Amino acid sequence: MAKLIISPGQVQDPLAVQPVMKSASKRVLFSLAFRIFFLLGAAWAFLAVGIWTLWFSGQWTENWVFPPTLWHAHEMIFGFAALIASGFLLTAVQTWTGLRSAHGGVLIALALLWLIARVSLLINAGPWSLAVFCVAQFGWWLGVIACFSYLIIKAKNQANRVLILLLSAMFMCNTLFVFLLIKQEFAAASYMGQSAIVLFCVLITLIGGRVIPFFTARALGQKQYKNPLLDNVLFWGSLFASVVFGAQFYFAFTQQAAGILILLSIAHLWRLRQWYHKGIWQESLLWSLHLSYLAMALGLLLAGLSLLTPLLALKDALHLISISAVSGMILSMMSRVSLGHTGRALKINVSLNGAFALLLVAGLIRALSGLTEHVLFYWQLSAWFWLAAFSLFLWHYLPILTRARIDGKPD
Repeated sequence: MAKLIISPGQVQDPLAVQPVMKSASKRVLFSLAFRIFFLLGAAWAFLAVGIWTLWFSGQWTENWVFPPTLWHAHEMIFGFAALIASGFLLTAVQTWTGLRSAHGGVLIALALLWLIARVSLLINAGPWSLAVFCVAQFGWWLGVIACFSYLIIKAKNQANRVLILLLSAMFMCNTLFVFLLIKQEFAAASYMGQSAIVLFCVLITLIGGRVIPFFTARALGQKQYKNPLLDNVLFWGSLFASVVFGAQFYFAFTQQAAGILILLSIAHLWRLRQWYHKGIWQESLLWSLHLSYLAMALGLLLAGLSLLTPLLALKDALHLISISAVSGMILSMMSRVSLGHTGRALKINVSLNGAFALLLVAGLIRALSGLTEHVLFYWQLSAWFWLAAFSLFLWHYLPILTRARIDGKPD
Protein backbone atom coordinates (compact mmCIF):
# COMPACT_ATOMS: atom_id res chain seq x y z
CA MET A 1 0.00 0.00 0.00
CA ALA A 2 1.48 3.32 -1.03
CA LYS A 3 1.78 5.98 1.67
CA LEU A 4 1.11 9.67 1.35
CA ILE A 5 4.17 11.91 1.51
CA ILE A 6 4.27 15.53 2.67
CA SER A 7 5.22 16.82 -0.74
CA PRO A 8 2.26 17.43 -3.06
CA GLY A 9 3.98 15.30 -5.67
CA GLN A 10 2.29 12.05 -4.73
CA VAL A 11 0.80 9.92 -7.44
CA GLN A 12 -2.42 8.88 -5.76
CA ASP A 13 -5.44 10.88 -4.64
CA PRO A 14 -4.82 11.60 -0.95
CA LEU A 15 -8.52 11.23 -0.27
CA ALA A 16 -9.12 8.17 -2.40
CA VAL A 17 -10.96 5.26 -0.81
CA GLN A 18 -8.57 2.36 -0.31
CA PRO A 19 -9.40 -1.26 0.66
CA VAL A 20 -8.81 -2.16 4.30
CA MET A 21 -8.39 -5.41 6.18
CA LYS A 22 -11.54 -5.21 8.27
CA SER A 23 -15.15 -4.63 7.30
CA ALA A 24 -16.81 -1.33 8.11
CA SER A 25 -19.04 -0.88 11.09
CA LYS A 26 -22.68 -1.74 10.55
CA ARG A 27 -23.65 1.58 12.02
CA VAL A 28 -23.34 3.89 9.03
CA LEU A 29 -23.09 7.14 10.95
CA PHE A 30 -20.20 5.78 13.02
CA SER A 31 -18.46 3.80 10.29
CA LEU A 32 -15.80 6.47 9.71
CA ALA A 33 -15.04 9.79 11.42
CA PHE A 34 -16.00 12.10 8.56
CA ARG A 35 -19.68 11.19 8.86
CA ILE A 36 -20.44 12.00 12.49
CA PHE A 37 -17.76 14.69 12.91
CA PHE A 38 -18.73 16.61 9.77
CA LEU A 39 -22.41 16.41 10.68
CA LEU A 40 -21.89 17.56 14.27
CA GLY A 41 -19.40 20.22 13.20
CA ALA A 42 -21.67 21.76 10.57
CA ALA A 43 -24.65 21.73 12.95
CA TRP A 44 -22.57 23.40 15.67
CA ALA A 45 -21.24 25.97 13.20
CA PHE A 46 -24.85 26.99 12.63
CA LEU A 47 -26.02 26.86 16.26
CA ALA A 48 -22.96 28.47 17.86
CA VAL A 49 -22.86 31.42 15.47
CA GLY A 50 -26.63 31.76 15.85
CA ILE A 51 -26.23 32.03 19.63
CA TRP A 52 -23.32 34.44 19.22
CA THR A 53 -25.35 36.64 16.86
CA LEU A 54 -28.21 36.77 19.34
CA TRP A 55 -25.78 37.80 22.09
CA PHE A 56 -24.02 40.65 20.31
CA SER A 57 -27.41 41.81 19.04
CA GLY A 58 -28.62 42.03 22.66
CA GLN A 59 -31.15 39.19 22.45
CA TRP A 60 -29.33 36.42 24.39
CA THR A 61 -29.30 37.10 28.11
CA GLU A 62 -28.38 33.70 29.55
CA ASN A 63 -25.42 33.42 31.92
CA TRP A 64 -22.17 32.17 30.43
CA VAL A 65 -19.58 29.80 31.86
CA PHE A 66 -16.93 31.68 29.86
CA PRO A 67 -17.03 35.40 29.04
CA PRO A 68 -19.13 35.63 25.84
CA THR A 69 -16.36 36.77 23.48
CA LEU A 70 -14.02 34.04 24.73
CA TRP A 71 -16.79 31.43 24.51
CA HIS A 72 -17.25 32.40 20.88
CA ALA A 73 -13.52 32.19 20.18
CA HIS A 74 -13.20 28.85 21.95
CA GLU A 75 -16.17 27.23 20.26
CA MET A 76 -15.21 28.35 16.77
CA ILE A 77 -11.58 27.27 17.09
CA PHE A 78 -11.55 24.35 19.53
CA GLY A 79 -15.15 23.26 19.15
CA PHE A 80 -15.99 23.60 15.45
CA ALA A 81 -12.72 23.81 13.49
CA ALA A 82 -10.86 21.27 15.62
CA LEU A 83 -13.70 18.75 15.24
CA ILE A 84 -13.74 19.03 11.44
CA ALA A 85 -9.94 18.85 11.22
CA SER A 86 -9.88 15.73 13.36
CA GLY A 87 -12.70 14.20 11.31
CA PHE A 88 -10.67 14.73 8.17
CA LEU A 89 -7.47 13.33 9.69
CA LEU A 90 -9.15 10.28 11.25
CA THR A 91 -10.64 9.55 7.83
CA ALA A 92 -7.49 10.21 5.80
CA VAL A 93 -5.29 8.14 8.13
CA GLN A 94 -7.13 5.03 6.97
CA THR A 95 -6.04 5.77 3.42
CA TRP A 96 -2.51 6.65 4.44
CA THR A 97 -1.91 3.53 6.53
CA GLY A 98 -4.26 0.90 5.10
CA LEU A 99 -5.42 0.22 8.68
CA ARG A 100 -9.01 0.48 9.92
CA SER A 101 -9.52 3.88 11.49
CA ALA A 102 -11.69 4.73 14.49
CA HIS A 103 -15.26 3.48 14.10
CA GLY A 104 -18.22 2.13 16.02
CA GLY A 105 -18.00 2.45 19.79
CA VAL A 106 -14.84 4.54 19.70
CA LEU A 107 -16.48 7.19 17.51
CA ILE A 108 -19.64 7.09 19.63
CA ALA A 109 -17.55 7.79 22.73
CA LEU A 110 -15.65 10.63 21.03
CA ALA A 111 -18.87 12.17 19.73
CA LEU A 112 -20.47 12.00 23.18
CA LEU A 113 -17.46 13.63 24.83
CA TRP A 114 -17.54 16.43 22.28
CA LEU A 115 -21.29 16.96 22.74
CA ILE A 116 -21.02 16.97 26.54
CA ALA A 117 -18.31 19.63 26.32
CA ARG A 118 -20.50 21.85 24.15
CA VAL A 119 -23.59 21.51 26.35
CA SER A 120 -21.65 22.01 29.58
CA LEU A 121 -20.60 25.50 28.49
CA LEU A 122 -24.21 26.48 27.77
CA ILE A 123 -25.54 25.34 31.15
CA ASN A 124 -24.02 27.48 33.87
CA ALA A 125 -24.12 25.25 36.94
CA GLY A 126 -21.15 26.88 38.60
CA PRO A 127 -17.94 24.89 39.09
CA TRP A 128 -19.65 21.69 37.97
CA SER A 129 -20.11 23.01 34.44
CA LEU A 130 -16.44 23.86 34.14
CA ALA A 131 -15.36 20.53 35.64
CA VAL A 132 -17.55 18.53 33.27
CA PHE A 133 -16.35 20.61 30.35
CA CYS A 134 -12.67 20.04 31.15
CA VAL A 135 -13.09 16.27 31.50
CA ALA A 136 -15.10 16.02 28.27
CA GLN A 137 -13.09 18.45 26.12
CA PHE A 138 -9.65 17.22 27.11
CA GLY A 139 -10.84 13.61 27.04
CA TRP A 140 -12.00 14.17 23.48
CA TRP A 141 -8.63 15.64 22.49
CA LEU A 142 -6.69 12.77 24.04
CA GLY A 143 -8.96 10.24 22.34
CA VAL A 144 -8.52 11.83 18.91
CA ILE A 145 -4.73 12.11 19.27
CA ALA A 146 -4.48 8.53 20.54
CA CYS A 147 -6.56 7.10 17.67
CA PHE A 148 -4.61 9.00 15.05
CA SER A 149 -1.16 8.42 16.56
CA TYR A 150 -1.74 4.70 17.07
CA LEU A 151 -2.34 4.11 13.35
CA ILE A 152 0.51 6.36 12.19
CA ILE A 153 3.00 4.70 14.55
CA LYS A 154 1.74 1.16 13.94
CA ALA A 155 2.03 1.61 10.17
CA LYS A 156 5.45 3.29 10.57
CA ASN A 157 4.09 6.14 8.50
CA GLN A 158 7.00 8.52 8.97
CA ALA A 159 5.79 11.14 6.51
CA ASN A 160 2.64 11.94 8.50
CA ARG A 161 4.05 11.91 12.03
CA VAL A 162 4.31 15.68 11.83
CA LEU A 163 0.50 15.76 12.06
CA ILE A 164 0.75 14.24 15.55
CA LEU A 165 2.82 17.29 16.44
CA LEU A 166 0.19 19.64 15.03
CA LEU A 167 -2.69 17.92 16.83
CA SER A 168 -0.71 17.98 20.08
CA ALA A 169 0.07 21.68 19.62
CA MET A 170 -3.62 22.46 19.12
CA PHE A 171 -4.45 20.45 22.24
CA MET A 172 -1.87 22.41 24.22
CA CYS A 173 -3.31 25.71 22.94
CA ASN A 174 -6.77 24.61 24.07
CA THR A 175 -5.42 23.56 27.48
CA LEU A 176 -3.63 26.87 28.02
CA PHE A 177 -6.70 28.80 26.81
CA VAL A 178 -8.89 27.14 29.47
CA PHE A 179 -6.21 27.39 32.16
CA LEU A 180 -5.90 31.14 31.58
CA LEU A 181 -9.67 31.52 31.69
CA ILE A 182 -9.83 29.71 35.03
CA LYS A 183 -7.18 32.12 36.33
CA GLN A 184 -9.30 34.97 34.89
CA GLU A 185 -6.43 36.15 32.73
CA PHE A 186 -8.82 36.98 29.94
CA ALA A 187 -6.45 39.01 27.77
CA ALA A 188 -3.90 36.19 27.80
CA ALA A 189 -6.62 33.67 26.93
CA SER A 190 -7.61 35.86 23.99
CA TYR A 191 -3.99 35.91 22.82
CA MET A 192 -3.92 32.12 22.98
CA GLY A 193 -7.05 31.91 20.83
CA GLN A 194 -5.53 34.25 18.27
CA SER A 195 -2.35 32.17 18.24
CA ALA A 196 -4.42 29.04 17.59
CA ILE A 197 -5.87 30.66 14.45
CA VAL A 198 -2.36 31.22 13.10
CA LEU A 199 -1.52 27.62 14.06
CA PHE A 200 -4.44 26.44 11.91
CA CYS A 201 -2.66 28.13 9.00
CA VAL A 202 0.11 25.56 9.44
CA LEU A 203 -2.41 22.76 8.90
CA ILE A 204 -3.80 24.52 5.80
CA THR A 205 -0.25 25.00 4.51
CA LEU A 206 0.43 21.28 4.83
CA ILE A 207 -2.90 19.76 3.77
CA GLY A 208 -3.64 22.47 1.20
CA GLY A 209 -0.18 21.97 -0.25
CA ARG A 210 -1.05 18.34 -0.83
CA VAL A 211 -4.58 18.46 -2.13
CA ILE A 212 -5.00 21.78 -3.99
CA PRO A 213 -2.36 21.22 -6.71
CA PHE A 214 -3.31 17.54 -6.97
CA PHE A 215 -7.04 18.20 -7.35
CA THR A 216 -6.37 21.04 -9.78
CA ALA A 217 -4.09 19.01 -12.03
CA ARG A 218 -6.35 15.96 -11.93
CA ALA A 219 -9.57 17.83 -12.70
CA LEU A 220 -8.06 19.89 -15.51
CA GLY A 221 -5.84 17.22 -17.02
CA GLN A 222 -2.75 19.29 -16.37
CA LYS A 223 0.72 18.42 -15.10
CA GLN A 224 0.87 18.83 -11.34
CA TYR A 225 3.04 21.65 -10.03
CA LYS A 226 5.76 20.33 -7.71
CA ASN A 227 8.19 22.28 -5.57
CA PRO A 228 9.23 20.19 -2.53
CA LEU A 229 11.70 22.84 -1.36
CA LEU A 230 9.02 25.54 -1.26
CA ASP A 231 6.63 23.11 0.44
CA ASN A 232 9.08 22.44 3.26
CA VAL A 233 10.08 26.09 3.64
CA LEU A 234 6.45 27.15 3.86
CA PHE A 235 5.53 24.44 6.34
CA TRP A 236 8.39 25.05 8.76
CA GLY A 237 8.16 28.79 8.14
CA SER A 238 4.46 28.72 9.03
CA LEU A 239 5.18 26.73 12.18
CA PHE A 240 7.90 29.19 13.17
CA ALA A 241 5.59 32.14 12.43
CA SER A 242 2.89 30.71 14.70
CA VAL A 243 5.37 30.43 17.57
CA VAL A 244 6.72 33.95 17.03
CA PHE A 245 3.22 35.38 16.68
CA GLY A 246 2.17 33.88 20.00
CA ALA A 247 5.34 34.98 21.75
CA GLN A 248 5.13 38.59 20.54
CA PHE A 249 2.26 39.19 22.95
CA TYR A 250 4.74 38.78 25.81
CA PHE A 251 8.10 39.85 24.40
CA ALA A 252 9.29 42.98 22.61
CA PHE A 253 9.57 41.74 19.04
CA THR A 254 6.22 42.68 17.57
CA GLN A 255 7.87 44.25 14.52
CA GLN A 256 9.81 41.08 13.83
CA ALA A 257 6.60 39.05 14.09
CA ALA A 258 4.93 41.44 11.67
CA GLY A 259 7.76 41.08 9.18
CA ILE A 260 7.63 37.29 9.36
CA LEU A 261 3.88 37.24 8.75
CA ILE A 262 4.19 39.58 5.77
CA LEU A 263 7.00 37.53 4.21
CA LEU A 264 5.03 34.34 4.82
CA SER A 265 2.01 35.88 3.12
CA ILE A 266 4.08 36.77 0.04
CA ALA A 267 5.43 33.21 -0.13
CA HIS A 268 1.89 31.81 0.05
CA LEU A 269 0.76 34.12 -2.73
CA TRP A 270 3.68 32.98 -4.87
CA ARG A 271 2.80 29.34 -4.21
CA LEU A 272 -0.85 29.93 -5.08
CA ARG A 273 0.17 31.64 -8.33
CA GLN A 274 2.09 28.52 -9.36
CA TRP A 275 -1.01 26.38 -8.77
CA TYR A 276 -3.33 28.67 -10.70
CA HIS A 277 -5.03 27.70 -13.96
CA LYS A 278 -7.95 29.55 -15.49
CA GLY A 279 -9.85 26.26 -15.63
CA ILE A 280 -10.45 26.32 -11.88
CA TRP A 281 -13.39 28.68 -12.37
CA GLN A 282 -15.28 25.86 -14.07
CA GLU A 283 -15.26 23.72 -10.90
CA SER A 284 -16.53 25.10 -7.59
CA LEU A 285 -14.65 22.39 -5.68
CA LEU A 286 -11.49 23.94 -7.14
CA TRP A 287 -12.07 27.70 -6.97
CA SER A 288 -13.39 27.41 -3.42
CA LEU A 289 -10.09 25.84 -2.32
CA HIS A 290 -7.96 28.35 -4.23
CA LEU A 291 -9.88 31.33 -2.85
CA SER A 292 -9.76 29.97 0.70
CA TYR A 293 -6.00 29.66 0.39
CA LEU A 294 -5.88 33.21 -1.00
CA ALA A 295 -7.87 34.40 2.01
CA MET A 296 -5.29 32.82 4.31
CA ALA A 297 -2.44 34.60 2.53
CA LEU A 298 -4.24 37.95 2.62
CA GLY A 299 -5.26 37.41 6.23
CA LEU A 300 -1.64 36.82 7.23
CA LEU A 301 -0.68 39.99 5.35
CA LEU A 302 -3.34 42.03 7.15
CA ALA A 303 -2.37 40.48 10.49
CA GLY A 304 1.24 41.49 9.91
CA LEU A 305 0.24 45.03 8.94
CA SER A 306 -2.07 45.31 11.97
CA LEU A 307 0.93 44.78 14.22
CA LEU A 308 2.56 47.82 12.63
CA THR A 309 -0.33 50.28 12.47
CA PRO A 310 -3.38 51.07 14.64
CA LEU A 311 -5.44 51.61 11.49
CA LEU A 312 -6.04 47.86 11.25
CA ALA A 313 -7.36 45.73 14.10
CA LEU A 314 -5.63 42.38 14.58
CA LYS A 315 -8.87 40.62 15.51
CA ASP A 316 -10.48 41.79 12.26
CA ALA A 317 -7.57 40.50 10.16
CA LEU A 318 -7.72 37.16 11.95
CA HIS A 319 -11.43 36.87 11.13
CA LEU A 320 -10.53 36.84 7.45
CA ILE A 321 -8.41 33.78 8.22
CA SER A 322 -10.86 32.08 10.55
CA ILE A 323 -13.95 32.59 8.35
CA SER A 324 -12.85 32.78 4.72
CA ALA A 325 -9.69 30.65 4.97
CA VAL A 326 -10.15 28.04 7.71
CA SER A 327 -13.94 27.71 7.49
CA GLY A 328 -13.94 28.18 3.70
CA MET A 329 -11.42 25.36 3.35
CA ILE A 330 -13.47 23.27 5.78
CA LEU A 331 -16.70 23.72 3.81
CA SER A 332 -15.03 22.84 0.51
CA MET A 333 -13.17 19.82 1.90
CA MET A 334 -16.24 18.51 3.73
CA SER A 335 -18.18 18.71 0.49
CA ARG A 336 -15.56 16.80 -1.47
CA VAL A 337 -14.65 14.20 1.16
CA SER A 338 -18.30 13.40 1.85
CA LEU A 339 -18.91 12.71 -1.83
CA GLY A 340 -15.75 10.73 -2.42
CA HIS A 341 -16.05 8.54 0.66
CA THR A 342 -19.70 7.67 -0.03
CA GLY A 343 -19.01 6.57 -3.61
CA ARG A 344 -20.62 9.58 -5.27
CA ALA A 345 -19.40 11.61 -8.22
CA LEU A 346 -17.52 14.77 -7.34
CA LYS A 347 -20.33 17.01 -8.52
CA ILE A 348 -22.12 19.31 -6.12
CA ASN A 349 -25.53 20.92 -6.23
CA VAL A 350 -25.41 24.38 -7.80
CA SER A 351 -26.64 25.96 -4.55
CA LEU A 352 -23.40 24.84 -2.86
CA ASN A 353 -21.61 27.29 -5.16
CA GLY A 354 -23.55 29.96 -3.31
CA ALA A 355 -22.55 28.49 0.04
CA PHE A 356 -18.85 28.67 -0.83
CA ALA A 357 -19.22 32.26 -2.04
CA LEU A 358 -21.27 33.32 0.99
CA LEU A 359 -18.63 32.07 3.41
CA LEU A 360 -15.79 33.74 1.53
CA VAL A 361 -17.67 37.05 1.47
CA ALA A 362 -18.68 36.68 5.14
CA GLY A 363 -15.04 36.71 6.17
CA LEU A 364 -14.27 39.73 4.03
CA ILE A 365 -17.22 41.67 5.46
CA ARG A 366 -16.22 40.82 9.04
CA ALA A 367 -12.57 41.73 8.40
CA LEU A 368 -13.47 45.16 6.98
CA SER A 369 -16.32 45.93 9.41
CA GLY A 370 -14.02 47.85 11.75
CA LEU A 371 -13.36 50.42 9.02
CA THR A 372 -17.03 51.42 8.88
CA GLU A 373 -19.38 53.37 11.14
CA HIS A 374 -21.92 50.53 11.19
CA VAL A 375 -19.92 47.73 12.79
CA LEU A 376 -22.90 45.89 14.30
CA PHE A 377 -24.77 45.80 10.98
CA TYR A 378 -21.80 44.26 9.16
CA TRP A 379 -21.24 41.75 11.97
CA GLN A 380 -24.85 40.69 11.57
CA LEU A 381 -24.57 40.54 7.79
CA SER A 382 -21.45 38.40 8.03
CA ALA A 383 -23.19 36.09 10.50
CA TRP A 384 -26.24 35.71 8.26
CA PHE A 385 -24.02 34.77 5.33
CA TRP A 386 -22.30 32.19 7.54
CA LEU A 387 -25.63 30.75 8.70
CA ALA A 388 -26.91 30.53 5.13
CA ALA A 389 -23.75 28.74 3.98
CA PHE A 390 -23.92 26.04 6.63
CA SER A 391 -27.69 25.70 6.24
CA LEU A 392 -27.13 24.83 2.58
CA PHE A 393 -24.44 22.31 3.47
CA LEU A 394 -26.64 20.58 6.05
CA TRP A 395 -29.60 20.53 3.67
CA HIS A 396 -27.67 18.73 0.96
CA TYR A 397 -25.29 16.60 3.02
CA LEU A 398 -27.45 15.33 5.87
CA PRO A 399 -28.79 12.44 3.72
CA ILE A 400 -25.34 11.79 2.25
CA LEU A 401 -23.62 11.54 5.63
CA THR A 402 -26.31 9.36 7.21
CA ARG A 403 -26.74 6.81 4.40
CA ALA A 404 -24.51 3.96 3.30
CA ARG A 405 -22.23 4.27 0.29
CA ILE A 406 -24.17 4.08 -2.93
CA ASP A 407 -21.79 1.43 -4.36
CA GLY A 408 -22.34 -0.89 -1.38
CA LYS A 409 -18.67 -0.84 -0.34
CA PRO A 410 -17.61 -0.24 3.28
CA ASP A 411 -16.27 3.16 4.26
